[in-house]
Amino acid sequence: MSYKSRTIRQAIEDIDHNKLYLPALQRKFVWGKHQIQLLFDSLMRNYPIGTFLFWKLSRKKADDYVFYEFLKEYDQRRPYNRRKTGAFTHEEIYGVLDGQQRLSSLYVGLMGTHAEKAPYKRSWNDAAYEKMCLYLNLLSLPYVINDQGSIENLEDRNFEFRFLPPTEAGRQDSRRVRVEEDEVPASDRVEPVFWLKVGDVLNWDADPDLDQFMEDFTGRCTSEPQRQAIHDHRRVIRKGLGTLHKRICSEPLLNYFEIAKDDLEDILKIFIRVNSGGTILGKTDLLFSTIVATWDDGREEIEKLLQEINAKGDTFNFTNEYLMRCCLMLTDAPVVYKVNSFKAENVQRIRTDWPKIAEAVRKTAGLLAEFGFNGSLLTSQNATIIITYYIYKGGDLGKVSKEGIRKYLIHALLTRIFSSSQDQLLAALRNSLREEAATTVSGTKAYSLRTPTFAFKGLLAAGLPSRKSLAVSEPEIELFLERKKGPDAFVVLSVLYPYLRFQDQVFHQDHIHPFSQFRTSQFAELGLTKAQQAHWLECRDAVANLQLLRGRENVEKNATPLVEWMARMPETERATFRRDNYFPEGVGLEFARFEEFHQQRKEIMRAKLRAELAIASEPQSEPLDDWEALESINDEEALAIENASA
Repeated sequence: MSYKSRTIRQAIEDIDHNKLYLPALQRKFVWGKHQIQLLFDSLMRNYPIGTFLFWKLSRKKADDYVFYEFLKEYDQRRPYNRRKTGAFTHEEIYGVLDGQQRLSSLYVGLMGTHAEKAPYKRSWNDAAYEKMCLYLNLLSLPYVINDQGSIENLEDRNFEFRFLPPTEAGRQDSRRVRVEEDEVPASDRVEPVFWLKVGDVLNWDADPDLDQFMEDFTGRCTSEPQRQAIHDHRRVIRKGLGTLHKRICSEPLLNYFEIAKDDLEDILKIFIRVNSGGTILGKTDLLFSTIVATWDDGREEIEKLLQEINAKGDTFNFTNEYLMRCCLMLTDAPVVYKVNSFKAENVQRIRTDWPKIAEAVRKTAGLLAEFGFNGSLLTSQNATIIITYYIYKGGDLGKVSKEGIRKYLIHALLTRIFSSSQDQLLAALRNSLREEAATTVSGTKAYSLRTPTFAFKGLLAAGLPSRKSLAVSEPEIELFLERKKGPDAFVVLSVLYPYLRFQDQVFHQDHIHPFSQFRTSQFAELGLTKAQQAHWLECRDAVANLQLLRGRENVEKNATPLVEWMARMPETERATFRRDNYFPEGVGLEFARFEEFHQQRKEIMRAKLRAELAIASEPQSEPLDDWEALESINDEEALAIENASA
């Protein structure tokens, strides 16, 4: 192993000239815009950006392995690298074993584009994912000229790197900023900006003519204040341009260890050792690396499945980690494991059983969509893995089983049992579903389902870690009724509206008494005290003022007061609507009677939840079981306990 250095420009050229690749065992690119911007800020300040690890191998040997190209245009919807195809064109190539996120960020910032979903825009709208390039604002450089006439860096301000659409960067010459000073009222001021595309530095000569650049910038100005600002800041802009050029093009800042080994097993051991020592990769990421390192089509198969399940229903956001946990669960491997002890036969079984694993995952995603869930409403992905296990083992999906699955999921989400001890919890739930069916010649145990029908009662009675339970308590029911509009409220409402066919229509969480009525002027008309106003606002978004309404109906209802909206409804439909939506009898629908309506509707909903949910008995005062101890012991001990409980 040798230690070497090169410039960032040389590394970018090696990527462009097909000398630098990503081994299949690398995960996908995950850095966001802010992380990339901070990386370039660190470069400008000459902060260390860490050491890289490169795998050097001959073209002949490289043909035996799977490699991927660096991302040139990052898109959050499709963050997948393209597989290297065809023959290598150089006698030697390099694979990046450590530093992929940093090197990919440098490449995207200098040569590519970045597209993340814009805030407040719908994920299905292509306009929400605008391609952006990295720019540096030359008129806000964190420099100051001191009393001696020298230029100093300001440590309390960052270099203003920002991803912008090229059209916006080209036409923006000023912006409005909020100024707050001591003893002076806050005010707005207009300040000039000038955005330099950072990647332009790659086209500069070895000794760039900075004065000529300054003239060019002046000619590109679109306003006199912008032109004057460039003139006034000429010296610090020259300093910034010179620093940017040095950091990217002339200083060998990219330091790396070079490994020349042909055996993939050796490379995998090095990769795991390097990455498992810190927080760069989790255990499931390392499992992914272990699988795809020896499975030619593994990465494509896994990424293809992710795209399929995330497109289900109103879309989900399942991750690589979710699929890796599924692989461990479904193949009856230890859920709590050490990467270095993960056996080759486990990896081989995942590869062999992948079609069956993938089908079970697809069916699970389909069920979730049928139950009305999507990526924003599913508060625990891990809670669904036990459903996938049941399907994988051949469980039926008839009406009775679907109802049991739905009950399990609702209880798991309501009780939030997956908020901690997740590996141990999954193992305990799996043990309650399975029984030993046989033992292979090699001594490996095989398991089957205890019953082909999903038995929620069996899971309810399972001994779970940390005294957890799927059953709910009376105090928890009160908390459920106080949950606010959003994912948690949806789970409660799904209990109250079990008959809705989410697979056929979109349902919204609608305020029964419209949100718009809860305003100060309305409260004043009703003569509410400050305390009453605060109470009404607290109740406004809670479950007792929410209903699940078809999307079209919700749009039509909009901000219409409840009494008016009900008056428009055909008389033949009103009684059914009131009953189905838990409207109390004998209470007026006027906003003035909101508190009475809210309290009585809450009583009706409380009774319904008690009838539908599994209520826990009094807590037992028994010693903690072995599962709770898993939270404070190491992996070796955890494995022993899991195997014993099996």
